[in-house]
Amino acid sequence: MRQAIASVSRLFCVILAIIFLITIFPPAILFSQGEDANLIKPTNLVRLNFVGDILLASRVGDLIRAEGPLAPWKGVLDVLRDADFTIGNLECALGTTGTPAPGKEYTFRAAPESLAGLKEAGFDLVSLANNHTLDYGVECLLETVENVKKYGIIPVGAGKDEATARAPVILEKNGIKIGVLATTMIVPTPEWAAKGDRPGLAVDYSGWFTNIESRLRELSTQADISVVLIHWGEERKTTPESWVLKIESALRRAGADIIIGTHPHVLRGFRYDGKTLTAHSLGNFVFTTRPEIPACQIGAILQVTVSREKVENVTVIPTKIVWGRTVLMEGREKDEILSTLSSLTRPFGADIDPAGNVYEMLFDDTKDHWARFYIARLARKGMVQGYGDGKFGPDRRVTRAEFAAMLARALAPEEEISRSKVPEGFSLCQESHWAYKYLSYLVAIGTLPRENPSWNPDELCSREEACILMWRAKRSPDPPDSSKKPFSDLANLDAESLNAVLWCADSGLINGYEDGTFRPSTGITRAESAAVITRFLGLSGF
Repeated sequence: MRQAIASVSRLFCVILAIIFLITIFPPAILFSQGEDANLIKPTNLVRLNFVGDILLASRVGDLIRAEGPLAPWKGVLDVLRDADFTIGNLECALGTTGTPAPGKEYTFRAAPESLAGLKEAGFDLVSLANNHTLDYGVECLLETVENVKKYGIIPVGAGKDEATARAPVILEKNGIKIGVLATTMIVPTPEWAAKGDRPGLAVDYSGWFTNIESRLRELSTQADISVVLIHWGEERKTTPESWVLKIESALRRAGADIIIGTHPHVLRGFRYDGKTLTAHSLGNFVFTTRPEIPACQIGAILQVTVSREKVENVTVIPTKIVWGRTVLMEGREKDEILSTLSSLTRPFGADIDPAGNVYEMLFDDTKDHWARFYIARLARKGMVQGYGDGKFGPDRRVTRAEFAAMLARALAPEEEISRSKVPEGFSLCQESHWAYKYLSYLVAIGTLPRENPSWNPDELCSREEACILMWRAKRSPDPPDSSKKPFSDLANLDAESLNAVLWCADSGLINGYEDGTFRPSTGITRAESAAVITRFLGLSGF
C-alpha cells in the first residue's frame, strides 16, 4: 500500500514538474501561431496592387445605375483581389450635396452607392488628392471622405483641415509597415488646398514642394516602405516633363520607396533600380473615355511585392476600358502595349519583359541584347555577376567552372552550397580555385565526377558539356527518343551526350542553328548560359 502511495506521489511530482517546465518554456509550436509567426519567418513580403485614375460618374455612373456597382470591375476582380492591399486614385466626388464648380469644364459627382463596387473589387485605400474631388464644393468633399470610410475604404490626401489632408496612412501586414502619403500638383485654384483649419486637399506645387518632402522624411522614420501617390504631369503625354522628373528626384532623396503618378490619363514608363520604384503614370483604370483617343482607354494593374527593406518585384498587367468595363488585355494587343511600355521605360534604367515583369538594367552592354531579360533575372537572384566596369560581356564564352557555378546556384542557395561537405577524393580543382565550392557541390550531388585528370575547369565549356551537366542535374529524366535526331551533326556523340542534347532540345532549354546543326563542340556564351539556366529553373521540380 505504501509503495502504491509512493508511486502515485512520484507520478504526481513528475506531472507538476512537466507543467512547470511547460509554463516556463512553452512548446516551440506556440511561437509559430498567430501574429507571432511573423517574428520567426526569415522573409516577410507584402503584395500591393496599384491602379490609376478611377471615375465612377458620367457614363460609368450610367453603367452602374443600369447593371449595379460591380459592373465596371467584373473583368479584373481576380487580379485586384489577389493582393494584401489594393490602392487607386478616386477622381470624383461621391455624395448628394453641393453644386458644380463655376467655370470648370468637367465636374464629376457619383452616387455614394457606387462605392460598394469599389469595396467588393478589393480596394483598401484611395487617394482623394486630385483635380476632381472638390468639383462640387467643400461640403461634398467632406461627404465624400465620410462615404469612402463608410464603405470600409481608407481615404488619404483630403480632409476637414490641413493636418488631416496631409496626414499619412500606415498599413501593416506580415510585420511590414507601409506608409502612404498623397498630394496633388494639379488644382484649378489655390483655394482647393487645405490650409490651417480650412478643409481641402493636400496640395504641393512644381516650384514649391517642401511640405511633401518634410512629411516624407518624417514618414520614413515610422514606416518600412514609404509610398507617395502624386497627381502630376500633363494630360495625354507619355513622356514625363522636366519638372515632374525634378520632383521625382527630390521625393526619392527624401525617402520615397514607391512613387505612383496619376493625371496624364495615359501610361508612362517606370523607373526601377531593384530597390525603389516610380510609376510616372498608370493611365485610366475605370473612366469615361473618348474612342477617338485610344491611349486613354489603356491602363494597368501594377503588382508590387515589398519586403521591409525594398521593392522586391514589379509586374505590369495591362488593362483596357470597353464601354465602361475594365478588362485584362490579352494576345497581340497585350504584347504591343508591353513593348511600348518597354520603350518608355528603358530611358529610366529599367525594362519590361514580354510577361510584364519590370527589371532594373544592371549592365551597360545588355540594353539591346536578345538575352537581356534572362541576364536580368539571374543577376537579381545572384546567379550571375558582371565585371567591375559595369559590363556583363554577354557574348564572351564561359569556362566549365563558370557554367558549373551558374548551374550550382540554380540548384541550391549559396548557403547550402557553402555548407556542403567536400566529397572524399575530390580533385577537379585546387581548394584555392574560385569555383572550388561549386564544383565540389556538383560532385556531391552526382553531377560531376570526383576526379578527371583531363578535365580543366578553366577551359571553355561546350554546348554539349552544358547539356550533359543539366541532364545529370535533372537526375535521370526519362531518356528521349534517340531515333529522332533533330540535328544533322550528332552522329559522333556517345550515348550520354546524345541523350543529354536531345533531352535539352526536347525540353526547350537550348536550340540548334538555322542550318539544322547543333554544333555540340562550340563554346557556349554567357548570354546563352543565362538563357538555358533560366529555362532550366522553369522546369518542373526546380
